[in-house]
Amino acid sequence: MSDGGRTKYGLLAEEEYNRRMRAVRSRCSRRSPPAHVSSEVVSCDQRLRSPYRGIETGRTVLRLRVVIAPRGVAPHEVIVEVDDLAVEVREEDTGFVVGAGAIDALFVVERQPRHGFLTWFGVFARCRGMSDRLLLETPDGPVARFVERAIEDRLGLADEPVRGELRVD
Repeated sequence: MSDGGRTKYGLLAEEEYNRRMRAVRSRCSRRSPPAHVSSEVVSCDQRLRSPYRGIETGRTVLRLRVVIAPRGVAPHEVIVEVDDLAVEVREEDTGFVVGAGAIDALFVVERQPRHGFLTWFGVFARCRGMSDRLLLETPDGPVARFVERAIEDRLGLADEPVRGELRVD
């Protein structure tokens, strides 16, 4: 069939097909973590500690290990564990837990402090009835976006745009 024989509807169908294929490719490519992020699935039997007292869900846990190495500072590791009840974030000596049922949306925001030139990307959780909670902050935008998407996939949240969110793809 020649190009002259194409109809308006044929072009629209082809554009729709190309758009859907790009979406599938982007979903598949986001599965591979950046170089300094490791992702693993841990069975509930192998998990040594639990953020909630004695509650066992029987589901596997998604564990993300992110090595954050800003310029001029020694690198440190942040561990994010996600299951169907909570998102637990741990650093060397601190940690906190956010209830998974209270999270409405996850989003990435670019932040630049006044006193420095280093741009940071924060992964925030928007919870019902609470202010936005910073889960992770890193100098790499793709790392922040990967962590956001991995948590959204695990919790079954839709990747909906939030006002002020940075779209890094």
